[in-house]
Amino acid sequence: SVQWKIIDLQVPQNNWVFKKDADGLNNYYSCHFTMPEITSFVFNSGTILTYIVLDNKQQTLPYVRHFENTAGNLWTRTVDCEFGVGEMNIFVTNSDFFVENPGTMNFRVVLMY
Repeated sequence: SVQWKIIDLQVPQNNWVFKKDADGLNNYYSCHFTMPEITSFVFNSGTILTYIVLDNKQQTLPYVRHFENTAGNLWTRTVDCEFGVGEMNIFVTNSDFFVENPGTMNFRVVLMY
């Protein structure tokens, strides 16, 4: 029979880490989680689904939304993730690379194995 586990995560505004490449370009924000629930078995034989939780609704990652502000600036925000045995990283990238902390964000991770 299939087992499952749900893990709710919150990234407070101050936990986002600002990163950029060696040339000082291509900036993004990330947050690292230690996830002992992602065992070798889950990683190799299970399924891991990650959702962003916005306004009491869930959307699977990657989350991609297009925005325009009153000044006519256009950008796309992408939220995605990667995971390995015992760990997970969540990333937030704005297409215009404008440096703006993403603020507090909530996620739900579903493990099925």
